[in-house]
Amino acid sequence: MTRGKVFIVGAGPGDPGLLTLNAQKALAHADVVLYDALIDSRILELIPETARKIFRGKRSKKGALSQAHINAWLVRWAKQGKKVVRLKGGDPFVFGRGAEEALELKRRGIDFEIVPGISSAIAVPAYAGIPVTHRAMNSSFTVVTGHEDPTKPEALIEWKSLALNEGTLVFLMGLHTLRGVCARLIQEGKKGNTPAAVIQSGTTLRQKTVAGTLETIAALTEKFHLKAPATVVVGKVVALRKKLQWLKPGSLSGFKILLTRTRAQASFLSDQLAEKGAEVREIPTVEIAPLPLSRTAEKWLREIGNYDWIILTSSNAVEILMANLFKLKKDARQLANVKLACVGSATAKSLKSFGLQADLIPEDYKQEGLIQSLRHKPLHGKKILFARAKEGRDILLKFLKAKGALVDFWPLYENRIPPGTGDKIRRLFAEEGGVDLLTFASSSSADHFYGLFSPVQRKKWLRSLPAAVIGPVTAASVKKWGGKVVLQPRSYTMPALVAAIEKWVKKHRHKS
Repeated sequence: MTRGKVFIVGAGPGDPGLLTLNAQKALAHADVVLYDALIDSRILELIPETARKIFRGKRSKKGALSQAHINAWLVRWAKQGKKVVRLKGGDPFVFGRGAEEALELKRRGIDFEIVPGISSAIAVPAYAGIPVTHRAMNSSFTVVTGHEDPTKPEALIEWKSLALNEGTLVFLMGLHTLRGVCARLIQEGKKGNTPAAVIQSGTTLRQKTVAGTLETIAALTEKFHLKAPATVVVGKVVALRKKLQWLKPGSLSGFKILLTRTRAQASFLSDQLAEKGAEVREIPTVEIAPLPLSRTAEKWLREIGNYDWIILTSSNAVEILMANLFKLKKDARQLANVKLACVGSATAKSLKSFGLQADLIPEDYKQEGLIQSLRHKPLHGKKILFARAKEGRDILLKFLKAKGALVDFWPLYENRIPPGTGDKIRRLFAEEGGVDLLTFASSSSADHFYGLFSPVQRKKWLRSLPAAVIGPVTAASVKKWGGKVVLQPRSYTMPALVAAIEKWVKKHRHKS
C-alpha cells in the first residue's frame, strides 16, 4: 500500500490571494481535506472534485469536534495511504493546534509536513493600515490568545508584563473577552488612553475596523455591532491607521453575490463585481456539453457555403460550430458568401474572433429581436442553418418555417448541471449563510438553480431572495419558480448587468 502523509496547512487570514504556493500545491494533490470554519469558499474550490472534503471546524464551542477525534481521523486516513490535508485558518502553529496534531502524528509514525500560513496577527492589522512595528514607536509585538478569561486567578497570561510592555499587543479571537481584557490591562498599569482597534473579518471583503482607546474600544465595538472573527490591536501604532489605511470599501462592499454562469463565461462578471468590493461566489449551474457530430450535421458542414443564412444565438454556438468546421479541415473561407445573423453583441464578438463579421445583429438581444430584423427580408426558399443549444424556445424556428425558409436545425450542444453543484449550492445556504443577490444570465442557469431545491427549501431560502437577470426571457424563468426579480438591464450585456447591480445596491442601501 502507498504510504500516506498528512499536510498541516495554513490557509492564511481570509483573503484567498494570501494563500501560499505550497498550500495550493498540497490542496491540488489531496485525497482528503479536513477543513476548519472560516476558510474562504474560493480556497475550497482549489480542492479536486475527486477529493473527500470534510468540515470539522472548531469555532468557539459550536459544532466543535474534539481534538482527539480530529487526530484519529488524520491517522486513520494516512494509514489508508491517503494524502491528507488538515486545512486551518491563519498559521497552524499560531493558536491553531497544529503542534498538537503534528506530535500525535509523530507518535503514531505518520509522515507529515507543515505548510505555514500568513498569520492574522500580522496580516489583519496590515489590511487595516496598522503596522505591528514601527522603529519610532516600538521594537516588538506580542500575540496573545483572546480565549482566556482575564479574570481567572490561575491565568497563564502574564497580565502585568503585558500591561508594562511598550510593544504592540495583538489579541486573536478576543471579541467575547474584550471588555475584560481592556479592564485587566488598565488595572495592571497600562494607560487608559493607549490607542486600540478592533478589526472584524480582516483581509476579507467584510472587513470592518473601529479604533479608539483602551478605555473606549469595548463600547465602540458594541456600538458599531462588530462580530467575530475579530482581531484586537493595542499600542501606539494604532494611531498610524489614519494615514496608512489603504483598503477602501467599494460600491458593492459587504454584498455577497452568487454567479451561476459557466466558469469560463463568469470571469468578466466576477472580476467586475469583485473590483467593486462584492464577495463573489461562483457556482455554475450550467456546463456546456457539445453534442456528437452526426452524419447529417457533417453533410451540412461540408456544404456550408451553400446556405443563404446561418443563425447563431450564442457565443457557445459560434465556437462549437467553428470547432466542428476545423475538424473537417475547413475554415472561415467556406462562409464567404453566407450571411451571418446572431443574437447579441457577445455572439458577434465571438464571430469576430474567427475573422467573421455579423451581417445582422438585432437591437433587442433575443429571438424576438431577430424576428423583427428578418421580418421584411426575402426568406421564402432560402436555405438557413439554425445552430443553437438543444434546449431553447422554438419561436424563431417557427417564424422561419412560416416564411417558407428551408431550415436545417442543428442542436450543437446541451446545457447540463455540473457534477456536485447541488451539494455546493445547498451547503452555501445551509452552512454559509446564503447570499444577498442571485445572478442569472440564461434561462437554463435559472431553471437548473431553482430545480436543485425542494419546494420547502425554495420557500425557506429563496422566496424573498432578490435576483438580477440578463433579460426578459431569463426573468420569466425565475418568476416561473417563484423567484424575485429585482433588476434587469436595458441592454442584455454583462457590463450593463454590472452597472444595474451597482445602481440597485446603492438604492437598496439608501432605503435601509
